[in-house]
Amino acid sequence: MKNKAGIIGIVLLLALAVGCAGIGKKSSAQLAEEYTAKAQNYEAQGSLVEALEQYKLVLTVDSENQLAKEKSTAIEQELHKKAEEHYQIGLKFYNRGQYREARKEFLTALRYNPEHPEAKDKLTAAKKDIEQVTRYIVHTLQTDETISTLAEKYYGDYRKFHLIAEYNELEDATKVTVGQEIKIPVIEGMPIIADRAAIQTDTGESPESMPGEIITVKRYITHTVQPEETLSKLAQMYYGDLKKYDVIVMFNNLEDGAPVRVGQELKIPEVEGLPFLAEGQAEEAKAAGIPPKRPMAAEEPEKPKKETVVKKPITIEDPIVNYRELGIELYKNKEYGDAIAEFNKVLNVRPNDSLTREYLAKSHFQQGLVFFGKEDYLGARDEFEASLKYDKKCGKCDENIRKSEDTFKEVHYNKGLAYFGEQRLTDAIKEWESVYELDPNYKDVNKNLTKAKNLNERLESIKRSKAKENKQ
Repeated sequence: MKNKAGIIGIVLLLALAVGCAGIGKKSSAQLAEEYTAKAQNYEAQGSLVEALEQYKLVLTVDSENQLAKEKSTAIEQELHKKAEEHYQIGLKFYNRGQYREARKEFLTALRYNPEHPEAKDKLTAAKKDIEQVTRYIVHTLQTDETISTLAEKYYGDYRKFHLIAEYNELEDATKVTVGQEIKIPVIEGMPIIADRAAIQTDTGESPESMPGEIITVKRYITHTVQPEETLSKLAQMYYGDLKKYDVIVMFNNLEDGAPVRVGQELKIPEVEGLPFLAEGQAEEAKAAGIPPKRPMAAEEPEKPKKETVVKKPITIEDPIVNYRELGIELYKNKEYGDAIAEFNKVLNVRPNDSLTREYLAKSHFQQGLVFFGKEDYLGARDEFEASLKYDKKCGKCDENIRKSEDTFKEVHYNKGLAYFGEQRLTDAIKEWESVYELDPNYKDVNKNLTKAKNLNERLESIKRSKAKENKQ
């Protein structure tokens, strides 16, 4: 009997549980309503990522829900816009070597748009290049050296400074000190300007005994591309082997298959272990119209020389080149204020740098147009005046200076009239004073200003008298 009663009790409990589950189950409409309410609450708080998740949940239970469809599309567009804004801010930090700030912005961009390809690349690209690195060169920073100049010195390209910064886990590539030891990563397949004997590993293994390809460069020369020249022809000209064009591609950081253009300057590296024709020999062979032959030891015995000796010195312009190039890039991205700051760094050292002065004039002019569009007319005037300072032949500068001042006077004079009509005397006086300061003879500004001040003084006098009477 006890066993029978126990079995009956268990059955009743199971039936009760099943019944409760059935009672607690919500319909698709109820779930959609709950998700929508949560989404709207998140949206009101400005938490768009969470709001989007809830609207997508709505669509899982009600795929035809029109509100959820419209909101999902609108919020995704807004999030993509925010992601791009943060990516651009991060890119600005990244180009300046401020990696901690850049990383925060790239991560924020991915929070708003997990599929943002450029943000993903920036977070992983350099790490991919260096995560397998086992070899490096130790360099002790000297006076006036920067991470950019080290990239130019060892890679022949200052733009690769981020590789050094990432390898040394620098949070800000601009904050290095004289005497600091910096490790220059030796990356397989990437030419490095160094003596092979200077390459080290954490294990103490010699470069010759290690697997992988090390491309060490003794020096490089600069070649200006002429009509009908290709990378293959240049490889034939300098290495005697048209298949070696990939060395030029890697050293100049070119995209595979990208054509070269007439007038383009390419760095031709002399790679250890690879025959190299001096520029004189190459020019002679080119002039004769015949493929240059490989230099042979019998023709010209190799003379012992230090790896650091170069026939044509490598020009390293410290951070000046970096500042100028970054400024040009910022100008192209329409970030004129930041571009101006970079160009001024160049002129602080080289005040007569013609290219920098040209771009500085352009940047100030474009910034003037931006300010004018934002109705900051005097700010625009100042920018046009600055542009004229660097480009004396800027005819549009004088025209825009006059236009900015005339527009300022007209706008603020009319504002003064409007305020006066509304009996807002203090505001009217402020507007007319700004016009009077710029041009005391503009229309009736002097007369109106005097009238407004006298009237305002009378009103203030009346207020003071009433206040005095109330106290008595």
